[in-house]
Amino acid sequence: MNSSKTIITVATTGAWPTKANNPNVPMTPEEIAEDVYACWKAGAAVAHLHMRDDEGKGTMDKDRFAKTVELLRA
Repeated sequence: MNSSKTIITVATTGAWPTKANNPNVPMTPEEIAEDVYACWKAGAAVAHLHMRDDEGKGTMDKDRFAKTVELLRA
């Protein structure tokens, strides 16, 4: 009997892709939360979050992180 478990982790945005690279990459807190939720429903257990500013560049804006987490918890 195999008792090992698998943990699925997702990073829906990644560190560098933009909509120009792939129009499906989520950029806003709403898009990120929607994608993470879909991944959770498909079996993902961990989400690694990256945030983007209004120009699509990486940001450490705590308000964007807070909004994304708020949407996920809802």
